[in-house]
Amino acid sequence: MDSPSLTKTIDHGLAWVATATALVAVCDVVALALILHLWLDATAFGVVSAVVTVFPALTLLAELGLPAALIQGAEPDDTRLSTAFYLTVAAGLALYAAVVLLAPVVAAAQGQPQMTRLFQVGGLMLVIRPAYLMHRALLRRQLRFQELSVIRMIANLVELVVKLGVAAAGHGLWCLVVAPLARELVYALAIPTRLRWRPRLLCAPRRCGADLRFGLRTSSGEILFHVYSNLDYQIVSAYFGATALGLYRAAFELVIEPVRFVSEVVTVVAFPAFARLRHDRGAVTAQLVKFARHNVATVLPMVALIVVAASELLTVIIGPAYAPAATAARVLAVVGVLRALSHLGPPLLDGLGRPELTLRYHVIAALVLGVAFVVAGQSGQSLGYLAVALAWAAGYPLAFAALAFMVLGQLDLPVAKLARPLARIGALVLVAALVGGVVAASLPETLGPLARLGVLTVVVLGLCGALLIWAGELSPRALAGAIRRSPKSGPRAKKGRVRAQASPPAQRPSAPRTPPSSARAPSPRTRSPAARAPRRPARRRR
Repeated sequence: MDSPSLTKTIDHGLAWVATATALVAVCDVVALALILHLWLDATAFGVVSAVVTVFPALTLLAELGLPAALIQGAEPDDTRLSTAFYLTVAAGLALYAAVVLLAPVVAAAQGQPQMTRLFQVGGLMLVIRPAYLMHRALLRRQLRFQELSVIRMIANLVELVVKLGVAAAGHGLWCLVVAPLARELVYALAIPTRLRWRPRLLCAPRRCGADLRFGLRTSSGEILFHVYSNLDYQIVSAYFGATALGLYRAAFELVIEPVRFVSEVVTVVAFPAFARLRHDRGAVTAQLVKFARHNVATVLPMVALIVVAASELLTVIIGPAYAPAATAARVLAVVGVLRALSHLGPPLLDGLGRPELTLRYHVIAALVLGVAFVVAGQSGQSLGYLAVALAWAAGYPLAFAALAFMVLGQLDLPVAKLARPLARIGALVLVAALVGGVVAASLPETLGPLARLGVLTVVVLGLCGALLIWAGELSPRALAGAIRRSPKSGPRAKKGRVRAQASPPAQRPSAPRTPPSSARAPSPRTRSPAARAPRRPARRRR
């Protein structure tokens, strides 16, 4: 695939992943708002949060990094694919057995006996996921993000229905454990149907030696990422209690989860895209700048709205009981900007075949943030869970600086070349945030939170969108065109080629007829010598 076609395919994938991510974000916000408003209090939300936030690291551990190795490495054959399939199945079963055995110990340490059953039921996703991991890796390798995005939208709609149904049936916090299992089942049933490949009775671990080495280095970094990203939940639960964890997670979900969703639009496409472009560092650099502009242009307006209207957002979306978490949400908003950019670093380093640098970054982040969280828990009793939010704001910039140094060093990219377009976007969003702050200060106190939120949303997001479109950083028409435009491969492209071949060839335009009054020019052989002599160029009039 040539570079222009690959660029169009990447843009097409970005558009579809953006569409799916927007739908998933809406489903999650709607589900969380209804559940916390109607069926779940902060304490129960804290208990289930301590359980479900453990599974992202466990699911990555069960993958052994093999999907990433299949995406980045050479074209896989049946033996490699089948071996990787059976290895992930075995790893998932082993980890699920460990969860079942250790769940009572963790529940006793947390002082919450109901966690035992929550861990044991939620851990079933470790058994379900291997059914589609290899198929999804192949689809991602082929950049078939449209099909993956459609399945993702269906799966998350099913998750939404199950969440609300289980909660309405009176099962409370179980809705946040059972619904993800329903989503995983949809993936396991739907994704394998998009490929003809099925695992064969082949298992040759030696053939997957290189894949395991690459995958374990890659997955080790991702596991560390999920460990330190979710360690703050365990610290808040251990030092400040389940109710504090419910409030803290509400603030975190308001800021970091939207950032994660928006960043996922790019990161899902980034790794296979960088892997395809890895031999052309100029193309990798251009794609990195483009991805960074996408992330910043979409994340910064949300961060601006959170800073201006954090209290109104928490009150309207989650409930008045969560309004005290507004200060923590504003502190975490600063972290959200850096998190949006840092999500590009690991896919780029892995795509270039340098997973050891990704692992090094995650080790640095885990050490810095782990120490910061523990210090915040031990010495921040007066601040409560706000101390953990401040630990994020103090520690994460150090880890981000290390990642930026590694990425820029690999590409020999000057800081100014990457920072200049991002600073322009930041300046435009800052103008909108300042205007929003002035409007927020001028609104009367008697105005309800819903009305205040509506006014501030229109002002901040509307002004951000207008300024970014005016500056050429956002283009709704380009997004719509990317969604409609499919890559030049697959059934549609073949159908188009057939139509092109069946159409009649274009005829040459006929020569203009001579006017009736003019005589036909004689052939050169019948012309007289005087006529065959070259004509002198006509003199120009002065």
